[in-house]
Amino acid sequence: MKALLICPADRPGVAHLAENVPLAVAPLLGKSLVEYWLESFAARGAHEVTILASDRPDQVRTVVGDGTRWGLRVDLLPKSRELTVPEARSKYRGHDADGWMEEDVVLMDTLPGLPGYPLFETYAGWFAALRAWTPRAITPARIGVREIEPGVWVGLHAQIASNVQLRAPCWIGNQAMIAPGAIIGPKALVEDRVVVEHDARIVESVVGPETFVGPHIVIERSLASGSTVVNWKSGSCLHVPDAFLLCSLDARRFTMAQPGLFARALAALAMTATAPAALVAMGIAVIRGESPLQLRLGVRPQRNARRGPLRTFAYYELTGAGNWLRRWPQFWNVVRGDFTWFGNRPLRPTQALALANDFERLWLAAPVGLVSLADACGCWSDLTDEACAHASYYAVNASRSLDWLIFRRSLLRAASAWPLMPGRRKNAGVPLPQLVPKQEG
Repeated sequence: MKALLICPADRPGVAHLAENVPLAVAPLLGKSLVEYWLESFAARGAHEVTILASDRPDQVRTVVGDGTRWGLRVDLLPKSRELTVPEARSKYRGHDADGWMEEDVVLMDTLPGLPGYPLFETYAGWFAALRAWTPRAITPARIGVREIEPGVWVGLHAQIASNVQLRAPCWIGNQAMIAPGAIIGPKALVEDRVVVEHDARIVESVVGPETFVGPHIVIERSLASGSTVVNWKSGSCLHVPDAFLLCSLDARRFTMAQPGLFARALAALAMTATAPAALVAMGIAVIRGESPLQLRLGVRPQRNARRGPLRTFAYYELTGAGNWLRRWPQFWNVVRGDFTWFGNRPLRPTQALALANDFERLWLAAPVGLVSLADACGCWSDLTDEACAHASYYAVNASRSLDWLIFRRSLLRAASAWPLMPGRRKNAGVPLPQLVPKQEG
């Protein structure tokens, strides 16, 4: 079985939806329209799909690839204009000796199985289609979304404060973060990697992926994406100039924070006070035949890891130490100004380049810290979804109160941690930064 998909091009009624991406890959509850259609055809037994794309076909190709993740062979053909269904059926009949079945040539202006809900005529139609699609969005290919109570769906790794009010029906996407006191719903759709600040309220609205919603903001009967808000009922549009109210997460204010004189003096004092324990750890490493210090290469904070070369710096860890004592040489980085006391832990260059989206790249928008929010929450693994979520949250919400919370929790964890590592093999050498972290043992 073969199928032909026609990507929608210009739709004046929903022009703002196509400002950054073509309509075929516009976000719809964590996926794009073309992905839902490919899933649908794969479930019906199709083995080959041809996609005709006239609007930014390169972006469509990036999303669909060659179709192997659906078990399909996908062929994307760039076109100069959007073809009608009869035109496409007539022009590409030669792709199949038997011709195309009526239902196998689709103009993607609706979702699969929802012909009565046109997506691209008006913003109200778009919102109505998403609302109707929400119960069906948990397709067999989707992982991690769960219905925590009737009409309330929550995605994978979403972090929701205990006193958030979730009013059905509502949808919370993957890796979304909802702060205390927020109200989500009814009829609210929060896409993936959205940050909603405390006491914000989202009602009868859609918040696009990787959008920051500031504290006490009310979004009602609207589509919000980045700094743009469109009232789906009237079609009126507003661009919010203040990034502390509403913005794309990539546009959050970027500051290159450095420790002050008091913080540097405190780091020097802490380094001196803990020197005896560090000397013991270094002595044990020498006895084992190991280098007492391990060289690491970290990436300095920067706005965008995709543009320009990565700016790096060197730092060290103790070989024979475990847990917090391992970071003892990094007190000197605080004294020098490469680290602050609180921030996000340093990433290796390969890890920085592996950050997949603007939400994860917020890791580099915060200063490099001796102690991180992930440390305070017991998340020790490098570059996991949980670690990325903590790092992104800190980049957006860094404050004295959050630093004080990190300090209290980290101090308790440090007090209960054993300072030395078990034995290692001799002549381990000084490891250089690598893609896969070296396993200790």
